[in-house]
Amino acid sequence: MSGAHPSESVTCHEVFDKAEDPDTCKCKGIVLNAYSALRHDGVSEREAIKIVTKVLKYHHPSPSVEAKTVVECWVFEQSQSSAH
Repeated sequence: MSGAHPSESVTCHEVFDKAEDPDTCKCKGIVLNAYSALRHDGVSEREAIKIVTKVLKYHHPSPSVEAKTVVECWVFEQSQSSAH
């Protein structure tokens, strides 16, 4: 066992291996825009993630845990890039 936490060594698109090529798939932008709009309108982080996970699953049917993990990863990446 390497001891590394999986989220430290795996990128989001590797977790979501059923997604289309990230360069051509527009779902990430759609999900992040919807998430930002929901948060702007006062929706809690947990509820916003739940809602946009449904959006992602509509376009990329996958197990719930997998889609939720991808959404959380994208949101985290966005928050990290906007913090810098």
